[in-house]
Amino acid sequence: MVYFATSAENSKTSYKVDLSHHLSRETRARQPNPIKTIWKIAQTKVGTINMGNGDPHNTLYPISKIDFVVPSLDQPNPVQAWKEGNSKTDIISSYKDESCALSLKTAFAYGTGAGLQQVRGVLADLNNRIHSPPNHTVSLSLGNADSLTKCFRLFGDPGDSFLCEEFTFSPMTNAALPLGIKWEPIKMDKGGLIPADMDKILTNWDERTQGRRPHVLYTVPCSQNPTGSTLPFERRKSIYEIARKWDIIILEDDPYYFLQYGLNVDQFIVEQHGFTRALASVLPRSFLSMDYDGRVVRLDSFSKIVAPGMRLGWVTANNFFAEKLDSLTDSSSQHPHGFGQAFIAELLGDGGWGLDGFMKWTKSLCDEYQRRRDLFMDVFRREVGINGFATAEVPKSGMFVWIKINLEHHARYRVVKESNGDPRTNTAALMDELFRTLLDSGLVLIPASTFAITGSLSPPSGDCILDRVNYFRATFVGTDETICDGLKIFGRTIEQFFCF
Repeated sequence: MVYFATSAENSKTSYKVDLSHHLSRETRARQPNPIKTIWKIAQTKVGTINMGNGDPHNTLYPISKIDFVVPSLDQPNPVQAWKEGNSKTDIISSYKDESCALSLKTAFAYGTGAGLQQVRGVLADLNNRIHSPPNHTVSLSLGNADSLTKCFRLFGDPGDSFLCEEFTFSPMTNAALPLGIKWEPIKMDKGGLIPADMDKILTNWDERTQGRRPHVLYTVPCSQNPTGSTLPFERRKSIYEIARKWDIIILEDDPYYFLQYGLNVDQFIVEQHGFTRALASVLPRSFLSMDYDGRVVRLDSFSKIVAPGMRLGWVTANNFFAEKLDSLTDSSSQHPHGFGQAFIAELLGDGGWGLDGFMKWTKSLCDEYQRRRDLFMDVFRREVGINGFATAEVPKSGMFVWIKINLEHHARYRVVKESNGDPRTNTAALMDELFRTLLDSGLVLIPASTFAITGSLSPPSGDCILDRVNYFRATFVGTDETICDGLKIFGRTIEQFFCF
């Protein structure tokens, strides 16, 4: 059974664009899991006796109840109270033989790749309230890494080139390489991906020498990993229109979406209509919210707003793509784990926090992370930025600060001409030296070279990406002590690096 995430406002919207040609040869060749197909048919008739499945019977499950002890939301700032140990607690329970949002009989049985409808339904409701996507379907995943790598298989053939930001989360782009997928980087600035460069790449693409024109864009629009940039609304609109122009599928990987800072939340709306509507009115517009072609596949996760070890997320896509993705899951990783589905069903259900309580917790979480971000930036200015050797933009969302090392002030910084006349620098070598020096001093920052993507197009003269890797990615989500101690080490070490 497929669950449709529709809104009343967009219920009449239908897709007129045939996107089936984007599917990979693997996807086209895949046959549905025959056992799962029979199982789905059996679910449509109430009272059917199932003697065909290999499910252990629920009377033999060695568990009858799970209690989840969670923070009470009675306090104005529940995250602060929880962190300081002053919070009251609530107990929400999952039962096998008593009434609850998702019975353990169902949660712990075999299911379909899309996940259980009780969980998909509440997440579709959340999607409708935040994004109002027209005619999209929600499926569950084992987190964004799981769903993204499956999307690579869904859309990518050997020899294909996909688009991405020029600095991006390399563990994910690396996962596509064994599939024969190549990456074409799009230039960035402090506002994120530059739409004009995306259009330029597609316009100048020569299929005779470069192969098939890219037909997939992978992007992290909020708190882009690693740069921490968040795409402004006008850029998102431009990117979506370019995607329509060139028939591009957008993989919207957005695990940091709910971690936004400086939001002007209207307390009147909170009091009258609740946190969900109040936050929906100020959160960034997603690509999903403007997707009337069905070309956006959006990936969300609980990793950053509940806990990373949950390994539970959700994918929102048009019904056609969702069916193909679910078919892949049915024949590979299978459905997400029952423990996580049971917890989310109870937490977001009527007996738990509910959606509005969850959004209250999320807003409180944003307040705490904003406090840590502000502490990071204050200490950075005092301990690191005072000598001008490093600078950083204040991130508007997420967990990362993109720190620029001003290597042009270093005594050993060099610009030389290669044999073809192109200027090159020793940026990469100096950054590697600084990284190792910091490591010896007891501090780990992730160098930009880890995230740099090189493509098939020759860069303009003097624009090699390895000459622009003078950055570190740092996180501000640690404790106050970690932030202060780490930046003191950074300040001392970078001064020694530049001055001695």
